[in-house]
Amino acid sequence: MGDMHMFIVLALLLIVIFSFLLTRRFHTSLHHSQRMVISMVSGTSSGLVVGVMFGSIFQGDLIFSTVLGISVGGSIGGISNCRLGMVSCIEGISAGLMSGMMGAMLGEMLSIYENVILIKLFLTLAVCSLILYPMFACTSSSDQTMPSKKWLLKPFLVFLLVMSFLLGGSWFIDEPMNNPIPHNNHSS
Repeated sequence: MGDMHMFIVLALLLIVIFSFLLTRRFHTSLHHSQRMVISMVSGTSSGLVVGVMFGSIFQGDLIFSTVLGISVGGSIGGISNCRLGMVSCIEGISAGLMSGMMGAMLGEMLSIYENVILIKLFLTLAVCSLILYPMFACTSSSDQTMPSKKWLLKPFLVFLLVMSFLLGGSWFIDEPMNNPIPHNNHSS
């Protein structure tokens, strides 16, 4: 397992841990539909990350990468949303199953360089799904008036900042990752 794969596993583990902590803090202030949205977004983005990763690792073996993507995506979707309630947990499992399958197909069809870009995009979405907890808790208070519309701008700016940081490094590479450097063999 390479450094990128270890980074992905660590990032997904941190997302699950932070979703547990945020659920403990904001569980009582979230409505049922808000919990469903959170579980769908986090399950889908995590399942896509896992599916694309397995599709790129096991290129040429679509059935194996699909089974792994479905299994791990559904597990992550269920584990990270199990404290939101039974219906939200089922929503997270089904979103993880579906996106794990789609991610495996994407990972199979694209090059390694394009898979890395997609994994960074989907990891950014998974991290930004954690912003939904305090955002929805703020909007679901008894006072339904919003002080300003700046609360919507903050998550969008965080998403753009993280995306530009992750994708910026990939776009400025001089040589693509999937083209090996030719070696010159000199004989004496």
